[in-house]
Amino acid sequence: MEQNNTPPLSEFLPQQNPHRYASPGECIYCGSREKLFEEHIIPYALGGKVVFEDSSCATCAKETSKFELTCMRTMYGPLRLLYDMPTRRPKKRPKKLPLKVKYTPDQKAWDIALVEQERYPFLVTFPQFEAPGIIAGKKIHESGGPATRKLWIRGACPYSSFDQLLPKLLKDLNACAAFPNSKADVPAFCRLICKIAHSYAYAELGNNLEWYLPPIIKEGALDNCMHFIGSVNNSEPPGDDLHNLDIVQFGNSNAVLVRVRLLSKLGTPSYFVAVGEYRQANKAIQADPLTVR
Repeated sequence: MEQNNTPPLSEFLPQQNPHRYASPGECIYCGSREKLFEEHIIPYALGGKVVFEDSSCATCAKETSKFELTCMRTMYGPLRLLYDMPTRRPKKRPKKLPLKVKYTPDQKAWDIALVEQERYPFLVTFPQFEAPGIIAGKKIHESGGPATRKLWIRGACPYSSFDQLLPKLLKDLNACAAFPNSKADVPAFCRLICKIAHSYAYAELGNNLEWYLPPIIKEGALDNCMHFIGSVNNSEPPGDDLHNLDIVQFGNSNAVLVRVRLLSKLGTPSYFVAVGEYRQANKAIQADPLTVR
């Protein structure tokens, strides 16, 4: 295999600046004060270095870790390999990955070829949604559950352009077609985005809101989750930072929203998540927008 001197993509993404929020003294999801653990607002596996100290009880930590793990291993497992993102089990990272291929034009079923990570055609996937129902003026029962009609998908590979990689890879494999695979677990992703938005808003604003999202985060109560979750469907230019988090409000709405943009350097979509509304006595509390680098 010919050598390629292009720097690996692990050097492309910026590092997130570390930041720690003091413990609220209770679980931010259920209010328990028993045996609290620190919470990474954006998962460690996505390079998250912003930590909310002692803010999740054991029960809630176990629940959030389930859907985080689903997203990190399925939707973002290949992306994390591609950009050499953090892992607590580096020795378990595979050296080769399965790729669906066909060796003849008339072949009906796909075969599997094992391809070195350095040559693998990765797909980066994010679901896209409409505006949150609460902002669009819908009643909660009019907002649906976790579903998307459109995916944001980009091809990427470690050392060359995606369009250049595929023809050479097919030639080297003696194949005529390849089918890079991508998964989007929308229910798990919705819970993840809600967890990020809720924990960030709680860290920034304190327990001063009537919170919308704990049933989604704790219990997976997703039947009307699109009342609170939405995204930008227009293309956005790549950002300068690893991730972006901002607290925003729309017009005269009482809802407080968090804008979540994961891996903004890649030009990914922004998500807007309604986290709650101020209690009457606390409406004067405000927070400055924050870019989490």
